[in-house]
Amino acid sequence: MARQVARTLSLSAVLLVACAAAGAAADSGAGWRTGRATHYSAPGDQWTIHDGSCTHKYIWPDIGPGWDAGAISDQNDEFIGSCGRCYEIRCNPIKFKDGYGAELDRKSVCYDPSASVVIQIVDACPCSYPGNYYSNKRWCCGDMDHFDISVWAFEKLADLKWGVIAL
Repeated sequence: MARQVARTLSLSAVLLVACAAAGAAADSGAGWRTGRATHYSAPGDQWTIHDGSCTHKYIWPDIGPGWDAGAISDQNDEFIGSCGRCYEIRCNPIKFKDGYGAELDRKSVCYDPSASVVIQIVDACPCSYPGNYYSNKRWCCGDMDHFDISVWAFEKLADLKWGVIAL
């Protein structure tokens, strides 16, 4: 059985400052789920974190989780009211499948499988997105929990060249 490695840190929207405190106070064993993460940026533009659907605008790097931000799939049961919610995630060294059933071997890509990062939800990863239909359907469409995380958060867990990791 795969190790479960994503968990909700807050059940309601929280202030940026509260996200960091929630991560520090979280019980280390409760609520972990298996999922996957891609990194969140337009080609060559990691600053898209500031233009998310949650309308936070500029995210200050020294407040709360800072640029450790992400988007949650609109197919996730926790999507409604997710803006501002924090999740603690960590890289899971396993094989897993994308939304089309293709197997991805990521058993040796995690920098440290016990290390985690707290992200704040600032955007949505829509399953139905005509401008990027293939990619969004492949990752965001509900076969497992999915987060599209900032390049800064992703780089704390694995090298960007992998594009997607298991959580």
